[in-house]
Amino acid sequence: MSASVATKPSYGVILDQLRSMQHQVQTPECRHWLEQELEGYSATSPLPWYRIVPCRQRGHFIELATGKQLTCHIGSQALSQRDLAQVQFIYAREPAAYYLCQHGPELEPWPDELLHAYQDVLIPGHFCLHAWHEPLSSLRLQLLEGLSRFMEEYPRCACTKPLQGFKAMQHRHWHF
Repeated sequence: MSASVATKPSYGVILDQLRSMQHQVQTPECRHWLEQELEGYSATSPLPWYRIVPCRQRGHFIELATGKQLTCHIGSQALSQRDLAQVQFIYAREPAAYYLCQHGPELEPWPDELLHAYQDVLIPGHFCLHAWHEPLSSLRLQLLEGLSRFMEEYPRCACTKPLQGFKAMQHRHWHF
């Protein structure tokens, strides 16, 4: 086992640390962040960088002439900019435990209205049966990295600049 694997905290340990920090932190901003991590982010709350995951588009198609099926990449140029914006990223708003403890593939289907709008125009002569977006990197690992980084840096920032530490960390790392 390599040193980096041995020192990387487990998902359960990270969640326990978040819960423990919630009782120790003094700043309202940090308390609010911890609450959102443990309970989830609202639809209007800004997300930290590690909760916005870029995605690629894929689809399952059937060739109309032969009935042959294939799964392939859907290029971003195939969608209008407005529609691409709906599926270009996964916005991870659920509680941290949802992502850290989930054991399935990290795929999200396209919204039905988007699939219906594009299913017969993405590939000439083919019909798209299903379309989904999948992260370019692991959502779970990105969340783990962001949470770990924050928990490492927060005590240092809180001690050197108690009132500005949290805000400085947000501006330095958080926003995509």
